[in-house]
Amino acid sequence: MFKKIVLSLLIIVGISLRAQSAGINFQKIDLEAAKKIAAKENKLIFIDLFTTWCGPCKLMAKNTFTDPRIGEMFNKNFVNIALDAEKEGINLAKEFKVVNYPSFLFLDPKGKLVQYDFGYYNAEQFLGVGASVLGKKMSQSGKTLDQVKGKMVGDKIDNFNAKDHLGNTFSSSKENQKLVIVFIRGQWCPYCNKYIETLQKLSPELKSKNARLVIISPEKPEFIEKTLSKTKTDYTVLYDEGYKIAEAFDVLYTPDSETLNLYNSKLKEDFADSRSDHSGRLPVSATFILNESKEITWRHFETDYKKRASVEDILKNLN
Repeated sequence: MFKKIVLSLLIIVGISLRAQSAGINFQKIDLEAAKKIAAKENKLIFIDLFTTWCGPCKLMAKNTFTDPRIGEMFNKNFVNIALDAEKEGINLAKEFKVVNYPSFLFLDPKGKLVQYDFGYYNAEQFLGVGASVLGKKMSQSGKTLDQVKGKMVGDKIDNFNAKDHLGNTFSSSKENQKLVIVFIRGQWCPYCNKYIETLQKLSPELKSKNARLVIISPEKPEFIEKTLSKTKTDYTVLYDEGYKIAEAFDVLYTPDSETLNLYNSKLKEDFADSRSDHSGRLPVSATFILNESKEITWRHFETDYKKRASVEDILKNLN
């Protein structure tokens, strides 16, 4: 009987721990400690300012902060603390002139306000709030669309590794062929899907030109599966985790806040959850040809995602 009780307690504790870990991990630290962690881990600070008598505060804690998607975004990108605005958070409430609850302070590692929000949000809505904050962070530290220039003809590209949707590792240095590198924005982009279908016309010509076409996507393997399903392509599609390949080719940028808000509201999880973070960063839809030494011999770089390299131009420059 005793063993059964212990086993039951362990199961309950295990379920409880899983439930807690699924949502936001609020650390029991003060703002100064949060600043140090944020600076060290390159994160922002999220402060939930609540009161014990606030109904919407309790609903946020029960329904929104426990959502696994919220937990994934906030635990990865923020140092999270929850403070009672009438106790340990009273000075912060005065400093930021908070009169509505719950109130949400998003601060940089120095304690400067990045964004302020208040009121009840369901999980879907709060993902949008988080994405908006992260977009502001990236716009401060990342490149805008007009700042990316793309690597130039003659530049040599260092070895890059990435996995396809099956988990197979691609290593550019092991390829003895010319490489046609094509960047796409994701399976949600109809222009990208149409372009991949068009590129199928290249397939018969690539072998005779000792070339291989590789598609680089910022999306996770499960979303790459959607790209393959929509386009019926046989080309290798690689997951550019952490945008490392896009950065190496200097095609990575952060859309403006208006575009980010549009994508997050219209595409929802197809945009917010598809990539390795929630920054909203995307690659320019560029095409590069690398020779056997992995030097760029030709490129098509156009910031307008509707304009892509033609099949004819790619073939002509593979000679």
